[in-house]
Amino acid sequence: MGNVKVEGIMKAIVVVLSACIGLAGCGNDRPMNVIIVTIDTTRADHIGCYGKAEASTPNIDALAAEGVLFENAFASVPITLPSHATIMTGLYPLAHGIRDNGIFVLDDRHTTIAERLRDQGYRTAAAVGSFPLAEKFNLDQGFEVYDDRFNAQYEDFRGRRVLPKTGIFFDERRAAQVNEAILPWLEDRSGEPFFLWLHYFDPHQPLEPPTPYDQLFFDDPYLGEIAYADEALGKVMDTLRRLAIDDRTMVIVTSDHGEGRGDHGEDTHSLLAYGSTLHIPLIIKVPGGRRGGVVSERVGLVDLAPTVLEMLGLEGDPILQGRSLVPELEGQVRPPAALYAETLSPRLSHGLGEIRVLFDGDSKYLHGPRPELFNLAVDPGELHNLMQSDPERAETLKQTLQDFMTAHAAADPQQVGSVDADTRSRLEALGYLSSVSGPEEPIVEVLRSGGLAPQDRVGDVNLMSRAKHLLYQKNGAAARDAAAELLKRQPGDPMALEMLASASLLLGQVEDALKYVEQLRQTFPEGTQMSARLMLQLGTLQFYNGAFHEALDLLEGAQALEPSAEGQYLVALTYLSAGDTEGEIKALEASLELDPAYGPSRVALAVSAARRGDVEAAASAFRRALVDQPYFPRAHFNYGAFEVEQERIEQSVEHFERAVELAPDYVQALLALVAVTTDLGRPDEARQWFEELKERAPNSPEARQAMSFVEAE
Repeated sequence: MGNVKVEGIMKAIVVVLSACIGLAGCGNDRPMNVIIVTIDTTRADHIGCYGKAEASTPNIDALAAEGVLFENAFASVPITLPSHATIMTGLYPLAHGIRDNGIFVLDDRHTTIAERLRDQGYRTAAAVGSFPLAEKFNLDQGFEVYDDRFNAQYEDFRGRRVLPKTGIFFDERRAAQVNEAILPWLEDRSGEPFFLWLHYFDPHQPLEPPTPYDQLFFDDPYLGEIAYADEALGKVMDTLRRLAIDDRTMVIVTSDHGEGRGDHGEDTHSLLAYGSTLHIPLIIKVPGGRRGGVVSERVGLVDLAPTVLEMLGLEGDPILQGRSLVPELEGQVRPPAALYAETLSPRLSHGLGEIRVLFDGDSKYLHGPRPELFNLAVDPGELHNLMQSDPERAETLKQTLQDFMTAHAAADPQQVGSVDADTRSRLEALGYLSSVSGPEEPIVEVLRSGGLAPQDRVGDVNLMSRAKHLLYQKNGAAARDAAAELLKRQPGDPMALEMLASASLLLGQVEDALKYVEQLRQTFPEGTQMSARLMLQLGTLQFYNGAFHEALDLLEGAQALEPSAEGQYLVALTYLSAGDTEGEIKALEASLELDPAYGPSRVALAVSAARRGDVEAAASAFRRALVDQPYFPRAHFNYGAFEVEQERIEQSVEHFERAVELAPDYVQALLALVAVTTDLGRPDEARQWFEELKERAPNSPEARQAMSFVEAE
């Protein structure tokens, strides 16, 4: 009996010690906080602490020194939305049902980490950096604050029409803006237990690291974007230390997937399922936990939810499909569990075959039109397919994979196309969906071998990505050549036709652009969204060429095909230029009916009200614009101009300064700052703004005008 009592006491001590870890130390009755930071599209082997000597990731490296680094962590899918759904639910895509970006919504029946912690009294908040994680896809479940305000506009900060980013890449915002959106929330709630998720999208295409990382990594902007995201992470860690809560906050840093970077012929991600796009960084720092630990056993993002729950001393849920990593965090070594991965995007988005993956021991089996088998212990680069040399192992793993899929699948088949038509057409225009019409069959969890092998078509997808980048860089000639080659490989491809039309517009070849638009409309009479968008571009070009009648015909024709907030805004600009104020206001109101948060229309409505002398309406519209689009520089600039008109010059300064902060090359805002600081009797400040303007645009009319202000002083 005595031995039984001793054994019982020891078990009780273990329970108490485990509880102490979850409470960030005995004697502290406040639960441990949790922060998850996901840095999108980040390969593990491009981080300093994972061996990349050229990387600049001091904050991630410091976190690894203070916590535990997992050398072999893997995503379940190389796509943003489904991978984050796995992180938040602890379920494989088989179970949570999100298989691709944009065309699925997380069902309310699934329970997220945020919901579980909210029910335990935690405050919950998230700020995400890109459209695939927008609130409409339902990952906001359980978050009291879910900030998804992106800054994609139809024109630049000067009010000039530019090729919309929404037409080429996903809407996004920089990591600093993600921090800015949510850290004030943290400041106000640092005394309460909280769960915070920050998502940095920066390493995703297009690669445009800000200064100084654009110069430091001019030969590899991917590393520059990762370095910039690392800097943003450092701001979060600094905030925790300043608030004196770093010693009771668990921090998890990871990624949703990697990036091809040319490995296996894939430049980006989503089409293939090799380590380049599935192997991701994972670092967990636990207050009072192991420091400098390294775990070599294979783990998955599916393991994060059960890990968080156990670390907080909360009861596990048998529905979770991952396993807690607390033993690894404590230094224990266990055999790796089998892991599942997939990419159905080749079939759902490109009409190719799909790929299902099983990690089992040292083996990795990929099933699809061209099955592959690798021994990762001797071939980590996945270069030697063993299908022919070890067919028995391949057949065994094939059956094991099917059994795994059956055991982990949702009870009901999942259906594509559960989101609104606007989102679907937007994804089609982006090239993330190749089909413009037609019903989708339910997803059945059986191994499929049909369709073209994604490995054989990855070059076409790379070419499409290259053409998109060239368009984004406004290199019309090279974009036209790439799109023409894509059309040669895939005759009649709608994305290739659209890119040819866009390239023609960049080159000023309006007739050619119209020809491609007409070809699109004839080839896809039921799927008009792409030609409608091109008609907007053509109409805008005609507008800036002063052909208002032709512009209005094209713009209103585009609206008849596919009404949009952007399109109605452009119609409003055309009416304004023609002197039709009534038509302008009507179009602006129609724009805001379609999208109440569309910043350019709200700002234009405010300016229109100010022009008519309706000060109250103008002020109200400006304030609403700043709430809906806090990162829209032109909203701040125009509000500043409005404040000047109302003789509130001191108040205008902060708005002009914010415009410059958001858009450092905003020369009109810099000129305004020179003018108002001169008027306020602050010559030193005025000269500083003049020097910055002169550096940004030395030969501009704004610089010459600013000089006259400074010299007069």
